[in-house]
Parts: sequence; C-alpha cells; structure tokens
Amino acid sequence: MGKFREKNALRCRLFPVIGAVIVFIVSFCVLYLGDNVGLSDNGDFRRVLLTNNIEYKDSDNHYYLFKENYRMKLVGKDSLGTALWSAWQTNNEEEIYKSPHFLIIKLSKVMNVIANAITNKPLTDYHIAYMAVLYIFMLSVAAWAIFAFFSEARLRTQIAVFVVFIFMFCDAGYLLYFNSFYGEPLQYTSLMLLIALGMLIYKRPTIPKVIGFYIALYFFAGSKLANIAYSLIVALLAILIMIMRKDKLFRIGVILSAVVCFINIVALYVEIPDWMDNDTTYQSVFLGITKNSDNPEKDLRELGVDEKYAVLAGTHAYMDEDEYPIDIKTRDFEKNFYEKVSKADIALFYIKHPVRLIKETVHAIENSAYIRPPVVGNSAKIPMQFTDKWSGWSKLRVILRFLYEPWFILLAFVIITLYMIFMNVIYIHNHKTETPERRYMIYALDILVLGLWINMLLPIICNGEADIAKHMFLFTNCIDILFAVGVVALVGASLKDSIKITVFAAVFTGLFHITIPKPTITFGELSGKPLKWERIKEYDDGTVLLVTKDCVGYMPFDDETNSWESSEVREWLNSEFLAEFSAAEREKIVKTKNKNFLAYADRDKAEGGNHAHYWNFTPRLVYDMGETAYHNYVEDEVFIPTLSVMDDIDVRTAYWVMCPYTSNTYMSRFMNSDGFILHTDVKSEKGVRAALRIKEE
Repeated sequence: MGKFREKNALRCRLFPVIGAVIVFIVSFCVLYLGDNVGLSDNGDFRRVLLTNNIEYKDSDNHYYLFKENYRMKLVGKDSLGTALWSAWQTNNEEEIYKSPHFLIIKLSKVMNVIANAITNKPLTDYHIAYMAVLYIFMLSVAAWAIFAFFSEARLRTQIAVFVVFIFMFCDAGYLLYFNSFYGEPLQYTSLMLLIALGMLIYKRPTIPKVIGFYIALYFFAGSKLANIAYSLIVALLAILIMIMRKDKLFRIGVILSAVVCFINIVALYVEIPDWMDNDTTYQSVFLGITKNSDNPEKDLRELGVDEKYAVLAGTHAYMDEDEYPIDIKTRDFEKNFYEKVSKADIALFYIKHPVRLIKETVHAIENSAYIRPPVVGNSAKIPMQFTDKWSGWSKLRVILRFLYEPWFILLAFVIITLYMIFMNVIYIHNHKTETPERRYMIYALDILVLGLWINMLLPIICNGEADIAKHMFLFTNCIDILFAVGVVALVGASLKDSIKITVFAAVFTGLFHITIPKPTITFGELSGKPLKWERIKEYDDGTVLLVTKDCVGYMPFDDETNSWESSEVREWLNSEFLAEFSAAEREKIVKTKNKNFLAYADRDKAEGGNHAHYWNFTPRLVYDMGETAYHNYVEDEVFIPTLSVMDDIDVRTAYWVMCPYTSNTYMSRFMNSDGFILHTDVKSEKGVRAALRIKEE
C-alpha cells in the first residue's frame, strides 16, 4: 500500500512537469521542424514595428508571405550595453499606443541582441523566433498549472487532459500566431494563464497565485484593446477570490492586486490614440450598421449623424482616398462624425434594433470556423500556402460544424445562461450553507458566461464586419475551451454514458453534412470518358446551368494574372476541353455572359461598380455587395463556377471559382474542400469544374 502511494505521489509531481516540457517541445517543432512557418502581415504589423523600432530586413512584398528576419534600429550599436538599452526604447516620434504586448517584443529584442553578440552577427539582426519562444514558454507554464490542477485526478482523466491540450491547444492554428506581431498570441497565452491560475487558486489559494492572476489579466487586457472593458469587469469581480481564505493578509493582497490591475487597465484605455478609436468607429458604422441597411440615412440620423454620409455605407477605413465618394480626411468630417459617434452610441443602436444585432452576430459566428485567419498566409515561400503541420484540430473543428453554426451557438449560450441564473438563485437561497469553494466556482462561471456573450458581440459593436474572422479569434478560443471541458468530462463519465454521448455527437455532426444530391445528366466527353454534370439552375429562357460533377482537371489558374479574361483556365476550357464534344452537343451550348469581378488594379476596365469586391469566405455571403463591386462582362461557352452559385454547388474537392482576390493581381479565389471560399497564388494547382448553359429540347 505504501509503495502504491509513493508511486501515485511521484506521478502527481512528475505529470505537470513532463506534460509542460512536452508542450514546449511539440510547440517548437510545429513552428520550426522542417520549413519554418508563421503568419504574414495583413497591414497590422506596421504600427507595432514602428512603435518598437523594427523594420523588414528586405524590401520584398510583405503581405501573404511569412517573414522571420527583421532589422532593429539601435543607437550606439557598436557597444553591447548601449545596444541593449536602445533595444528597450520606444519610438516616441510617432503617435503610438501603449500595450503590454510591447514588453514581450522588447524582451525578444534584448534576447536577439545578446544572441547576436555571442554569435558575432550584426547586433541589429532580429529573428522572430525569440519572441515565439517567449510565447511557447508562457503556454507551457499555463499547461503546467492546468496539469498540476489535475495531478491528483484519476489516470484516465490526466491522460485525457494531456491529449486534449496537445491536440487542441498546440494546434498550428493557434501556434502560427506566435511567429507574428499580432496581439492574438499574447491574448491566447494570457487567457490560458488566467484560466490555469484561476484553477490553482480554487485548489489552494495563495497570494503569489493571486498576483500572477492579475498580472495575466493585465496582459490579457492590453493584448487587444477591445479586451479592456471585459477585463475591468473581471478585475472587480475577481476580488471575490478573497472568500477563499479568511485571513486578513490574503484578503488585503487580493484587494491590492485587483486595485493595481484595475488602475493599469484604465490607463490602457485612457491612452488609446484617437486614430485607433476613429478607425474602429468608422468600421462599426459604415461596414456594420449601414452596410446592409435598407435605410442608411435613417440609421445615421438615429446615431446623430448627418444623412449625407450615407454614401459611405459599405466602405471601410483603409481604402485608397480616391475610392471614397467624399473626402473623409477633412476637419468637417471629423467634427460631424467622429466627435458625434461613440462605441456606446453603437451599442445603444443595436439594443434598440435586436434583430439587426442578431443578423450581424450570425455573420460573426459563421466567420469563426477557422482558428487562424484565412486571409493571411503562413508559408515563407509561396503566398497563401497553408501548412499541414499539426493541424488536426484545425481541420476537425471545421468538420464539427456545430462549433460555428449560429443557431446552435446562440441556443447553447441561452441554455448556459439560464442554467447559471438558476445556479445563482439556488446559491442566494442557500448562501449561508454554501462552501467557499462552491461560491468561488459560481462566481467564476458567472464571469465565464458574461465573457462568452461579450466576446461574441464585441467584434461587431467595436469594428463592424471588418477583418471579422481575425477578430473572432478570442470567441473561437473560448468555444474550443468549452469543447475541451466537455471532452474531459465525457472521459470522466461512465462507459455507458460516454458511448451514448459520443454516438449522439457523431450523428448530430453528420446531420450538418447531409446534402440532397442534384439531378445529373451525361453530356460530352473528356479523354474518351462521358462527362457527368449536375443541374444547378434553370432559367426562364429554357436553358439550364450545368456544372461538372467532379473536377475535369487540375492546373494553375494562370502563370501570372488573376484576370479571368486572359487566364489559362479559360483558354483551356474553351478549346481543348471542348475538343471531344460532338457537333450536336456544341450546338446545344449557349454562350453565357457572366459578371467578371476585377482586381482593384484593373478597375479601369470596369463596366460598373465603385469598389473592390470585399472578401468573405462563407458561401452564403461570398457574393456580398457583388452588385456594386468593380466588374465587366465576359462571354464564354464554358467557364468556371461564379460566386452567385457558390451556395448551390456541392464541394467534394478544391476548385477554382470565377473571382480574383481583388487586393492584388496574382491571387485568385477557390472553393476549398471544406466548403469555404479561400484564395491562393494563381500558380498553385487547383481543380477545375467546368460550367456551361445548354438549351434543352
């Protein structure tokens, strides 16, 4: 019996340490084993690099390619001491903002300077891996704390916690952020530390753990300034930690930690620069409230803004100046818009219009399918090439559609909220007999439920639909944490219950993938084999739109351009592809004039439209604002699927669609095998599904 207890005690001590070491090793291998991977710049790096005196080492295109080498601007770089001092300095010549995110960057700069001095490299060289290692260390510490919480649990529970953490939270979707200058990696690691420390406080409350909790909360608040409001609430409510112990010293420590944290978070809010607040307000109104409004003039009047600005509906804050119908850089616009509209006004507007808030929320949830933002690439060699390294959870969560199905998420949130209201009512009724641990648990769950709602609604209120997939990262992270808790609880349940729940979850997931097969016909031949086509749409003139049931080939879109008119795919479809069709079959094909979206650089060829086509990866919304996007018309016998029919076509594999990625001329869009419309370099090989219209007899 004594040996068993000794072995069990040894396992309890070793499990957290070994688990944390494995998390560190796995995370490092995901990023640096084989080709190094990270996330490319989407434009957000500029302000971070500028503030921290860092610049790109080369002049290549920085977008859509991951960059790992940079250059630091150091004063007195010939001396190690002055170089270290300079590495810690902030650029005060520009209008900047303060964030604990910069502390991580500065520490990584110091590490680079020291490493450069040891290896005789130029002191100004900066490699992003040093910052990634700091994030990996923070994640490993969080893992250690979580594993320590479960160190005395049953072996199968420990195994479940370890496997779930490695599989889900070391997934490349999360770790790719570590090799970037985005605020998300600090948000992710600080949230995991918050949860881990909260668990340890529950198990054995001490002042050092409380201090660590509030430090993590400060870093979480400053990682993304949109987190400030929720963090202030947590800072105040977390004072209830003091119920866990009755001694005065502990309670004083909790109160002091909370007050100091609260003051520092308020300071972060006060120091948000006007330009940042103005940009997000612009997005919230013109790429949110008025974007799909039936009466944008009325909406603006309700916000206290002149209705003449309704012409800006559907625009965003980062377009070229000549794209705006009016000048938004004037003092008049600043006075009549920015000085009249606040985030509180926007929140109040949505409270008065709950249906519109629900519609925007549905849009936001649909954009939370991917962990990493699908608008940025992670390869250092090929634009928009995604890695498959340790991406099992990234792929599985797309298959588990209920994790981003709006009606399911909203229903689940309502049920969870009602359950917590019930728990609070019971607690109030029995408060005299409740244990401190149970009180703490109820308070913690209240904060969690509040956070779920805030993290779901805040991106819409604070930034509209702009870059919504990236801004839903925290929401996605929270959903994954809830799912992980459910999996661990399932492992702890009885075998009979586990089987029942697993079977139900599998069947429920399968229901989301059921599609009604479309009628098919045989028409034409390719390589001596008959071609099968799906009937997609019937028209009043008696013609039918057909799309091949499978891909008829795999090829690059073009060698250099994303223009459909001059593409190699178009040339092949309207020549070689038709070679084996009979004369009678060719007679049935009706030439079709399709709307052809244009890249922003090709807008001079437009026959209509006043803006570049906005990017969206969900089939239901991919044609959003397509009527007013830059376009011309191209007539073909055979073409590839257009955006207007994306929601009607089965997926099965990845294939090109007729739409350029309009921010440049070298990437085009394709339907991914998971059912979302992404974009990649035109030189990449994707499937080709032919489309045409025929006149039926």
